[in-house]
Amino acid sequence: MLIPKKQMQKIAEEVGGTIHKDVNIMDETGCIIASTDANRIGMYHMGAVKLLNNQLPEVVIEKEYEGTRSGINLPLTIEGKVIGVVGITGPVDEVRMLGAVIQKMTEILILDWYRSNQKKALEDLKQSFAVELLFGNDEKRLEFGWELLGLDMKLTREVAVIDVEIAEKNAQNKEEVFENILNKIKKRVEKNRQQILISMGMKAILFYQAESAKSVNSEVNEMKCYVESLYPCHLYCGIGSPGISKYDIQKSYKEADNACNYAKTSNGEDIKVYSSQDVGMLLKDIRPQKRKEYTDELFKHCNEEQKKEILECLRSYVRNNGSITKIADEMYIHKNTLQYRLNKIKSVTGYDPRVLRDAISLILGMYLDEIRD
Repeated sequence: MLIPKKQMQKIAEEVGGTIHKDVNIMDETGCIIASTDANRIGMYHMGAVKLLNNQLPEVVIEKEYEGTRSGINLPLTIEGKVIGVVGITGPVDEVRMLGAVIQKMTEILILDWYRSNQKKALEDLKQSFAVELLFGNDEKRLEFGWELLGLDMKLTREVAVIDVEIAEKNAQNKEEVFENILNKIKKRVEKNRQQILISMGMKAILFYQAESAKSVNSEVNEMKCYVESLYPCHLYCGIGSPGISKYDIQKSYKEADNACNYAKTSNGEDIKVYSSQDVGMLLKDIRPQKRKEYTDELFKHCNEEQKKEILECLRSYVRNNGSITKIADEMYIHKNTLQYRLNKIKSVTGYDPRVLRDAISLILGMYLDEIRD
C-alpha cells in the first residue's frame, strides 16, 4: 500500500501528540518515513528491519545502538498485509503498556486515509466515465469504465439534470451547502448500484436505471421535496427520454439539460420531462427580444394587475379545456363573472379566448410570459 510520506507524518504527529512520546513510522523496508523526531527521517531502523525480515509480532529494544533507540516496535497490518512498522521511543516499561493501543490507533488512521482515498478514486472514476459517456468518443475507454464500475451497459437508462439554486443568505458557504446537498442526493440515487451521479458546476447529473418515465419522475419529485426540507435551496429538474446506447444516453442528457433550463426559466413546473412537442420548450428557442416584443404588444393596454388577472384566467382556461363550468369552479367565481372576465380580455387585448384563432394568440402570449431569462 503506497501512502504519501506527508500523510504518514501527520499520522505520526497525531499519535505522538496523544501519548507525548516520540513515534516513528517505518515502511516495508524498515526505512523511517515519518517521525516526531525530524532528525531520524530517512534512517534505517534496525529493529524494524529485524521485525519485518523475521515476521515477528514485536521487537523490544532495551539497549540503544546504531539506528535504534530504546522502545517497542510493532507491525502495521492493513487488510491482512504488513505494510510497515510503528515504533514508540521511551523506557520499555512505559511504552510497552501503550504498544497495542498505539499500534491499533495507527492502523485505524492509515486505514481511514486509505478508504477515503479509495472513495475519492472511485468518485474520480465515475466523473471521468460519465464525461466520456456524455461527450467522448473513445469506445475502449468507455467499455473499460462500464466494466470497472460494474455497470451493465445493456440496461435502459434515463438522465436527469438537477440545477441547485441556493438561497442568497447562504452565498458565503454556497459550495459547502451544495456539497451536502449532492451527498444527500447521491445516497438516494446510488442505493441502486446501476445508478451513478456526477456534478457539473451547480448541476447534478443523474443516470437512472429506467423502469418507466413515471418512476423516475416520482423519484426526482420525492428527492426534491426531501432536499428542500433540509436546506435553504430550490431544485429545478429536467428528465430526458430513456435509451440504451451511448448515443441514446447523450440524447437523454441534452434533453434533460434543456428541460432543466426551461423549468428554471419558466413560471410553471419545477420538474420538467422533456418533450419535443412541448410548446413552452419550443418557444424558449425564440430570442428573448422577440418574445418581449410579442407580449408587450399583446398586453400594451393592460396595467400589471390586469395582466396578472388575464394570465391567471388563461391558465385556468387551458387547464380546463375552455369549460366555463370547470374554470368558474376552479377560480371560485360565478359563471357570469367568468363571462365578464372573458369579455374584458377581449376588450383589453382585442382577442376573444372563446374564438379558437384568438385563443391561440392569447395562449402563446401566456407561454411566452412564463419564460424568464
